[in-house]
Amino acid sequence: MLKNLSPLLSGALLSALDAMHDGDTLTLVGSGYPEEALTAPVVLLGDATTEAAAEAILSVFPLDTADPSPIVFLDLADEPYDVPDVAFAVAGIASDAELRRIPMSRLDLEPFVELARRSAVIVRVGSDAPPCAFLFRRGAL
Repeated sequence: MLKNLSPLLSGALLSALDAMHDGDTLTLVGSGYPEEALTAPVVLLGDATTEAAAEAILSVFPLDTADPSPIVFLDLADEPYDVPDVAFAVAGIASDAELRRIPMSRLDLEPFVELARRSAVIVRVGSDAPPCAFLFRRGAL
């Protein structure tokens, strides 16, 4: 065990994060995400929550500073002002990790899946009841 690292940061996940380049995306998905949309290598985090996984990943993963919205979330709400609680939580986690406000954008399922298919790695958690997913764009250290 390494000091000050989340136990969710397994060797497989750290290796995948290390292999990523600036501008690459990581997709974080919950249990409701469509299986057939998973095309990149998948790292399973078991019953971890999306929030716990985001906190662990963003503790070592730099977000893109050139992209005005380095996080994209899957929007399945019919109401444009209805933002899921998990999206608010991830926005706060990202802002705390980056020590700056991190704006997020939202996409419907089809455009989100199209971007997610180009991800370098997919991190899957299993504890979320509603479908949720995020794209994190990597920046420079």
